[in-house]
Amino acid sequence: MASEYRIHKPSVLATLPRPLDHTEGRIVAREVYGQREDQKKRKRTELAVGVDGETASIYDVPASRLITSYPIPPQESFTCPPYSVRIRRAGNTDVSRYTYIATRDSAGQKITLFKDVVHRDGKTTSTTTSSQILKTSPIQYITCSSSPSEASTVGDIVTVCKNGEFVSLSGETLSVQWTSSAKSTVQDSVANVIDEFEVDYVTSGTTTEFSEGIFKQRPEVFSALPKTPSSEPELLILVSRCVSQGQESRHAVVLAAASGTSSTTEIQKLSPLEIVPIPAPSGDKANAPTYQVDIQAGLLLQLQQGSLSVYDLSTSVPKLKSVVQMDNAVSFSRLSRPFVLGCSLDSIGLYNHQYRSIHANAPLDLSELPAECQKPKSCQLISYLRSQDLVVALIDNVLVSIQVEPPKSHGKRRKQGLLIDSIGRGTAVEVPAKKTKSESAASEFSRQVPGTMTEEYLAKVRSELESADGFLRAGDLAQWESLLRKRFRMAVRGAAEGTDAKAEADSQDLLEWEWLPGQSSYAAVDRRWVSYAISRVFSISMTEGEEPRPMLQLIMPDSNVTSYLVVAGHLTLSNLKSAFRDEFDAEALDSKNLANDLLSCVIDSDPSMTLLLNYLQATQLGELELLLAIRALMLNLDLISDHKKSGNVKLLKNESHEGAENYEMDLDDLERDIAITEFYLGDDSSSRSRSLTLAFSKLWRLPAVTTVKALRATLKTEEILSLIYTLRVELVRGAWTSLYIDPTSFDSEGNDPPPDGVITLISDLLGRCLDAVGAGGWLFNDSISSTDKAEAGDFLTALKLEVTAALEGLEEAVYLNGIVGEAVQFGLAAQKGGAARQTWNTNKPITMQLDTRESQLLPLGLKTKQLPTKSKVVSGGEVVERSLRERGHLISQKVEAYSLEKLAI
Repeated sequence: MASEYRIHKPSVLATLPRPLDHTEGRIVAREVYGQREDQKKRKRTELAVGVDGETASIYDVPASRLITSYPIPPQESFTCPPYSVRIRRAGNTDVSRYTYIATRDSAGQKITLFKDVVHRDGKTTSTTTSSQILKTSPIQYITCSSSPSEASTVGDIVTVCKNGEFVSLSGETLSVQWTSSAKSTVQDSVANVIDEFEVDYVTSGTTTEFSEGIFKQRPEVFSALPKTPSSEPELLILVSRCVSQGQESRHAVVLAAASGTSSTTEIQKLSPLEIVPIPAPSGDKANAPTYQVDIQAGLLLQLQQGSLSVYDLSTSVPKLKSVVQMDNAVSFSRLSRPFVLGCSLDSIGLYNHQYRSIHANAPLDLSELPAECQKPKSCQLISYLRSQDLVVALIDNVLVSIQVEPPKSHGKRRKQGLLIDSIGRGTAVEVPAKKTKSESAASEFSRQVPGTMTEEYLAKVRSELESADGFLRAGDLAQWESLLRKRFRMAVRGAAEGTDAKAEADSQDLLEWEWLPGQSSYAAVDRRWVSYAISRVFSISMTEGEEPRPMLQLIMPDSNVTSYLVVAGHLTLSNLKSAFRDEFDAEALDSKNLANDLLSCVIDSDPSMTLLLNYLQATQLGELELLLAIRALMLNLDLISDHKKSGNVKLLKNESHEGAENYEMDLDDLERDIAITEFYLGDDSSSRSRSLTLAFSKLWRLPAVTTVKALRATLKTEEILSLIYTLRVELVRGAWTSLYIDPTSFDSEGNDPPPDGVITLISDLLGRCLDAVGAGGWLFNDSISSTDKAEAGDFLTALKLEVTAALEGLEEAVYLNGIVGEAVQFGLAAQKGGAARQTWNTNKPITMQLDTRESQLLPLGLKTKQLPTKSKVVSGGEVVERSLRERGHLISQKVEAYSLEKLAI
């Protein structure tokens, strides 16, 4: 079966700024290289991009993110793509990035080095160095030597100008070391005097790459290289265009650029290795060809007017191997040999230059690009990332990635890319994929999908809903709950499933449902029944006043259906709006008012806050619902002063009641106030505390930006201050502000220590609350009038001191972990493995005489991997237990030479 390649539509990596000069400004891009000591440079999955008059930037292609950016003056323009190399040396933890750019303005031309050094602690040191080069023509190519020099980590920089001049510079200081011209080298192979000389294309490589590719059959060429034991030269191949007596000719020239500044005259700075003529393209200068050289394969690829010509450079005279016709291609990129990707302004295709065949063709779908780029004026293929199967292209001012999906290998691997693989690939009609299942199985599976919208199903649901409404009108709540219980797949507590119907028929009392331990335990049910249950349990009515609004009310607080909606996580804002969409539009129901009314209903129906705790545990909540729940809990815990409870606060605080005539109330009101007071004084605050902790945990997991916006829109400033105070109390109560080395700080016995992740939660929420108030809130907001404005500074100072104390505690914890962590880990691992030695006679333990203080030190150097396991595998695969004698023998075999180490802390 023929191999199938797929070309996906371009995906946007980054939208670049347009050049300031919209007529002649351009955007240039090139690959980024990585280099390690004693290794050759390797291409990274990054891209260096230069925009005239804007910036030089480096992008990470797989992550689609900007790594770093260097601004340039607006009057400067790039003469060639930037060159960037990332260097990591052995024995040094610092990572260096050298980025070189060549720019030109009205004053002349210069080279700039942007050097970034990332240290071990994450700190980055950036330096910028520039060198003016005024006499040279525009620089067309920048590269660095493969081996570093004594004065530079990156090695020497070699630049190639448009007129063929080579300039070698120091990689650190950009000082000019030597200059030479390739024109004189070509002049020796041309009979007449050269009138014009230009370089059309340049690329570089190592000596190994050239010896394995272009000079594979001619190793004697390297005898002309200068003998430099300290460094090896950088080899470059360029395609030159020269005009002599009106006659144009082109040559492929291989040159070796020496490294360093040697004073000996016998060493040539620029050594020619090969000069061969190549056929001159036909046509005018407007249709100038573009070139690429595959050094390892020894091939020169030339694209002109949609025709790709491939020349073999490994022979003494370049030979035309093949010509591939590409449909109006304006750019191409080499993929894995022998594939080439060609792109025009309206299509993209995958070609095989060895068999002159096409393997895939697709229209250039630019639907994901901005509207102004969907009719591009230019398209340039920049690089191919083989590990990602991605081709990076520049379409106008947008960087895109094009995935070329290779065929999936089925069974035995075979050679791909044959001529038969191209049959039918050039047509626009896509071949349908092979179906994995038969038609009968697919149709049978489609009939078994639950919840399929059929007429029979809808009629059945409507009849059941009418029956349920009939039970409600008749006041038969037991039958109504029984019908919904079956639809929700719930059971009755203390009864089997078969006896539920008989028990409910004999009794009109509401039977309690059997609640499951977690939200995930409840079965998935039809959402129509959930919406119906919400619409019957709750009701929405318009409030009276100047600005009437819809208000949610709970009309069945003691029903099992209400409890089920809470514990199963169905009381979301989307479900509430869906349940009442026939009466009110979704826009008419404000989310804040709806969430506030829902929380009031849940709290009023269960003053012990157990139902609210279940609501927070089971429901997927956003920032708005969580903040309103936290506000309600803090009001209930009397952490926020509320004017509605002013009468009850006096009962709580046991204050004197002035004006006894105001308390002449009926017996029911008095009993209600006494019950509320007993509730506040009772020991039922655990549910409220757990609910508050759970709400804090869920709020912490949400994004910080949206949380800060919700804090500003939901809570007042004094409420945010109360929230900050509550978090401060948790910071102190959790002993985060206590020091480990202070023995007086552990005065609270019997309390379990908080988990280690709590400090992250408290600190993050404190930071979000401070951001929500903002600097203007602390200085100019009138809502802080409830507290003394003079105490605002003291408030922030105290908060800063508490956070500082918590940080000191964390530092001490890290310090102690470094001291005793290894010993504790060894003890836990040895105890878990059960491999510690055991005495033979437990009644008479062996006593050891410890003479010196050094002998009492902990064995910090022991490793658990030295201890044998309790079991072993014998012949036949049987697992048996080791005897104590065998384990002791294995331990004695692994004991190393004993030595005393003294640790000074």
